[in-house]
Amino acid sequence: MATPRLMEPVYYVEIQTPIDCVSAIYTVLSRRRGHVTADVPQPGTPAYIVKAFLPVIESFGFETDLRYHTQGQAFCLSVFDHWAIVPGDPLDKTIVLRPLEPAPIQHLAREFMVKTRRRKGMSEDVSINKFFDEAMVVELAQQAADLHQQMI
Repeated sequence: MATPRLMEPVYYVEIQTPIDCVSAIYTVLSRRRGHVTADVPQPGTPAYIVKAFLPVIESFGFETDLRYHTQGQAFCLSVFDHWAIVPGDPLDKTIVLRPLEPAPIQHLAREFMVKTRRRKGMSEDVSINKFFDEAMVVELAQQAADLHQQMI
């Protein structure tokens, strides 16, 4: 009856790189839902420091990808920073997830929930009906309707 949302951990990433590799770093971060917060030159050196936020689930293989796209010239440091809401509604049954296709950004919460439930051997259906008997569901619906009428 509520509108639940999923939360995901987010890393603070600091990447040290030469100036000619900054565009490649932006490309790698954007493919992985990363957000650059700053890119500043390191005083006294030809290096740049790119600061960004990256969801932890997107960080697996990130350093390898980063090194590949920068020919081994970029180095990163990742530290947990905060929690963020995963985009989308995990209970939206209208979303169709196709195997072996990445889900659009607005469907990520549903994809995370369904894949986790499958991996744990649970059903994909999340509804209150299996937890309450029929009389309780009817009573809850009646209380919600009464409350709605009082507010109008």
